[in-house]
Amino acid sequence: MDFLSAKKQGSVLIVELKRPKEGNALNRRLQKELAQTWEELEDTDDLLVGVVHGGPTVFSIGHDREELLHGQGEAASPIPEDGMFPLNLRKPVIAAIEGPCYGLGFELALSCDLRVAGEGSLLGMPDHNLFVPYRMASVLLPRMTFAGLGLQMLLAGRTLNAEEARQRRLVNQVAAGGQALATATAAATAMARKFGSADAFKKRLIWRLSAEPAPEAQAMVREPA
Repeated sequence: MDFLSAKKQGSVLIVELKRPKEGNALNRRLQKELAQTWEELEDTDDLLVGVVHGGPTVFSIGHDREELLHGQGEAASPIPEDGMFPLNLRKPVIAAIEGPCYGLGFELALSCDLRVAGEGSLLGMPDHNLFVPYRMASVLLPRMTFAGLGLQMLLAGRTLNAEEARQRRLVNQVAAGGQALATATAAATAMARKFGSADAFKKRLIWRLSAEPAPEAQAMVREPA
C-alpha cells in the first residue's frame, strides 16, 4: 500500500491514512487501497473490528483537489470508489478522528459504525467551491442527526467541533486531544471480545431495521431466524 498502512492488533485491524503532507487527501489510489483493506478485514476470520485514523493532526481534508483538477479518467471524477466506505461490511469499523475531518473524509467517518473524536477536531463540509456529490453524507446525515442540520452542513458548509458533533449524535465519544486512536482501539478490542465472530454483530440487520418503519421492523424481528 502506498498511502495507508494496516496492522493487526489482536482481533482489530488498525488502518492509518498516510498522506499527512497532503492532509490525508483521498486521491483515487488511496480510495482503492481503502477498498482493498476493507476486503481484507471482511475476509480474514480472525479480524473482527476495524479502526481507521489519520494520525495525530488530521483525519482527512477530503477529496484531492489537484487530482480532481488535473487528473485523467476516473482520477478526475468526483464520484468516489464505492468500496472505500466500510458501511456494508459485516464487521464494525470505528473512526478515530483528530483535527480536520472534511468533505470526503467526513463521509468516510460517517460510513463507519462509531466515531471517536479528539478535542480540537472539526467535522463537516466547509468547501463551497469543490462541486462534488456528497452522496454518502446525503444518505447518512438525516438518519444520524436531523434534516435541518444535515442540510446546513451539506448546503451551507457548517462545521462542528467534537463536542457539538457529539451533542448532535454524529460522534459517539469525545476523547482528550491525541487520544482518539487509543480510545477507539480500546473500544474495538472490547467489542471483539464481547461478540467473538463477525456474524454475531448482526450489523447489516441493524442497518436494515433502522431504515424500516417501526411496525414493519417489529414484524421482521419476530420472524424466525
